Parts: sequence; structure tokens; C-alpha cells
Amino acid sequence: MFRCHLIGLLLGTILDFVFGRIYGIWNPFDSVKKLIKYLDRALLGDEIILLEPAKQRSLGMWLVMLVLVPVIAIITFFTMLCYEIATPVGVLFEAFATYLCIDAKYLYIGGRNIMDDFYGDGLKSMKGTYEALSGKTGSFEDEQMATKEAITYIANQASDAVISPIFVMFLFGPVGGFVYRTVDFIDSEIGHNTYRYKDFGYSIAKLNRIVDYLPGRFAGALSVFAAKHITSGVDGKNARFINLRDSYKAISAFAGALGIKLKDDTIGDDDKVAEAKDIRRALTLLASDFFLLQAILVIFLLIF
Repeated sequence: MFRCHLIGLLLGTILDFVFGRIYGIWNPFDSVKKLIKYLDRALLGDEIILLEPAKQRSLGMWLVMLVLVPVIAIITFFTMLCYEIATPVGVLFEAFATYLCIDAKYLYIGGRNIMDDFYGDGLKSMKGTYEALSGKTGSFEDEQMATKEAITYIANQASDAVISPIFVMFLFGPVGGFVYRTVDFIDSEIGHNTYRYKDFGYSIAKLNRIVDYLPGRFAGALSVFAAKHITSGVDGKNARFINLRDSYKAISAFAGALGIKLKDDTIGDDDKVAEAKDIRRALTLLASDFFLLQAILVIFLLIF
């Protein structure tokens, strides 16, 4: 059974490598995002000044439960059902679930487009492409700031949407992968220390830190290894140093490998001036991480 699980994982990474994100097919995480936004408005509403902090925290816990419980129930049911039908059907379901949980090709192509748009049409075009990829409003005003913000997003997603989901699914199967990504989506929506979400998002912020503790550290360690032994044009030794010092998922390893500060200049050191072409080096490190994970899965398959 463990071998079948590994085959499903590996097939899922291959599907992502070949097809990437296909917008023509329904993605369950789109429905998860809509549910999160609906519950945000339904539970918290607009007049949060009328709600005591304890009440807001309680409502935040309800949102987490109302999103996670159906996800766990549905994915558990279909995993068990598919393996009950036939082992090959279960493997195919794991492969498809893995494909849905990771975004390596989408991230790689999106990052490359950000860089190409800067050199083709300038900063304004780069900003638009970044905002389309990340769903965030770009706050940068020059090439250096734009590069740092883009690479911060790429490094963060390398951890949250590539390395960590595969690590979690290796340990806990499709259920683990869907729970990890769902927690990450909830945290990205309401896990902010802002006026609206300071109390409402307290529970998910805490839960996300717990859920991401081991996967985040694994992502950092894997990126350090890839920077030192696989990826050319990056500083592997500095990646290890910054990752040990700042220890923030894959972002610290990327910052050290590229020699620039990331995440609002809170991680890494500015050993060089960040340029748009550094995005290519970040994407090369992302690709190294992805193929290294595939190699690890193949090794485990040969062993088991």
C-alpha cells in the first residue's frame, strides 16, 4: 500500500510538470476559497466593533471548523472509496489529488512572465503580471523593490504550494495535502494582524503555525541542499547560513542563495542589488527543489 501511495504522489508531480494548472477543469480549492469568503462575511459581517474580542475569536474557530470538517470528510471518503473499488483507481485518485495540491509549473511560468514583462515593457507591465499571479497589490516603485517582492512570493509559494504539500502528502496522503492547503488558504484570507482579523483570525494563525512547523523547516532544508549541490549561479553556503539564522520556510534559503533581503527586508542580507534577472535564479532554485522531490520519491520507490 505504501508503494501505491508513492506511485500516486510521483504521478501527481508528473501531471503538474506536464499540464500545470488547467483553468478549464473544476478545482475544489476554488470552492474552498469561495466558502471561506462567504463565511467571513456571514460570521463576522461588517460591524465588528459591536463584537467583543472573545466572540470574534469564537466565530473564527467556527469558520475554521466549518471549512476543514467538510474537506476532511470528503477527501477521506473518496480516498477510501477509490481504493475499495480497486488499487489502481486509488492510485489514480492520489495522483489527481497531488496534482490539485501543488502549483510548481504555474508558479514557474508566472515568475518567468514577471521577469520577461519587465525587460519587455517595463515596471508597469511587471507590476500587472505580478498582481495577476499573486492576487496581491504590488507596492513596489522600482526594479529592486519589484524583484524582491516577486521573489518573496515565489519563495513563499515554493514552500506553501510545492515542497510542503508534497512532504505532508508523503506522510498523510491526500487528506493531509488538502488539509494543509486549506489551512494555508484560510490563513491567507483571515490570518492577518489587522483591525478586522486580529481576533477573528487568531485561531487560524495559530493553527497555521503549528501545521506548518515541520513542513516549513523541511522546505528550508531542501532548498538549502538544492542551492548547495544542484543549482548553479546561487550561493549555497550563504543559503545555509541565512536559513539557520532567520529560519523562515524556504524564503530564508532563497534569500541567502540569492544574496538579497526578502519579505519586506526582514530576511537575509543585501549582499548585492536585486535585479529582475535574479527572478530567473529564484526559478532555477524552485525547479531544483521540484525535481529533487521527484528524485526522492523515485529513491523511496526503489527501496520499497
